[in-house]
Amino acid sequence: MFEETWESSAQILVVDDVVTNVELMRLQLTRAGYQVLTAFNGEQALESIQRTLPDLILLDVMMPGMNGFEVCAKLKEDPHTQLIPVVLVTALHEVEDRIKGIEAGADDFISKPFNRVELLTRVKSLLRIRKLYRQLEKSYQEIESKNAILTEELRMARHVQQHLLPTGYPSMERLVFEVAYRPTIEIGGDFYDFITVNKDEVGVFVSDVSGHGVSAAMLTMVISTMMRSITQETLAPGEVLDRLNLQFGKMVEGELTGTFVTAFSLLVNEATGRVHYANAGHPSPLLLRGDSDDVEKLDTDGFPLGLFDTAVYESREVDILPGDKLVLYTDGIYDVVNERKECFGFSRFVDLVKELRYLPAKKMAEAIMARISAFAQQMPQPDDICLMVIEHLR
Repeated sequence: MFEETWESSAQILVVDDVVTNVELMRLQLTRAGYQVLTAFNGEQALESIQRTLPDLILLDVMMPGMNGFEVCAKLKEDPHTQLIPVVLVTALHEVEDRIKGIEAGADDFISKPFNRVELLTRVKSLLRIRKLYRQLEKSYQEIESKNAILTEELRMARHVQQHLLPTGYPSMERLVFEVAYRPTIEIGGDFYDFITVNKDEVGVFVSDVSGHGVSAAMLTMVISTMMRSITQETLAPGEVLDRLNLQFGKMVEGELTGTFVTAFSLLVNEATGRVHYANAGHPSPLLLRGDSDDVEKLDTDGFPLGLFDTAVYESREVDILPGDKLVLYTDGIYDVVNERKECFGFSRFVDLVKELRYLPAKKMAEAIMARISAFAQQMPQPDDICLMVIEHLR
């Protein structure tokens, strides 16, 4: 019913310099229930179209002034009219003329003298196509509208997430902190935080929610809230992860089952250089000794948060000395891919860290990110990236 109603109310523009031809077509189309607009040359046709966009155009080829090929080409170049079906009505029968019409963008042809049944059949068929174009245009506009809303929501979510991340670094005499944070889109699933205990001790937390984008960012907000609540009672890294695992596991039961978070928690004492740490399935931090070219990994077992409520997180300890650096990161930093589909990879990342190890923390972090970007070139970033360098000054 809708299709018949739409077709019968469709407006068809008939363009021909011969009045008799215009009247013959107008009569046949009007009897079939269509609304008919008329023009007697190319210039009139373009003026009429500017006033009212028709649903279909029947366009004579041989006209004085601007011919049908030229009018058709102009219509197909204009984004506002390029989807309107154009039927060239012509007495020309040469293949070259048909090719010229196709090159101009014509959607169909009708030969003169026209047959009534052929005319109405072609009109009906092309109006169905025009209806589909309109539906596509409407869908596109709806998508654009939804994208605009989503963009605004992402902007607001980014604003909220930025307020969850630290606005600065702990102020200590001999420990320097530097962070590079780069989400895949406006917001991401990587998270980090500092908890200053006293003038000598600071807690550090780095996490990575499975996935990325809006859903991952929402879960980082949950992790942030849980972590800050837990650290008001304890800063022992193993215990922090134990409690986080239980709380987060309960939250993701049901529809979110299978969602997990990798996390690394540490507590560092500037006066003693002692670092207590625990790991929940997170990439192991790299320890760079100031008096050695070797790179040590702070390995410790631990399942990602949210998978097993019986998981236990062991605290370990290590001493960092003046001149040492500790590099924490999420896996997105070595998952970048270049145009040749080549992954940067963990081994290359370790080599890069070793190469830049003697730079100050800030310059080291900046140089690592610059090299990662140079490797990826224009390829999209597949995962969020968080990089933290902790330097124990000499």
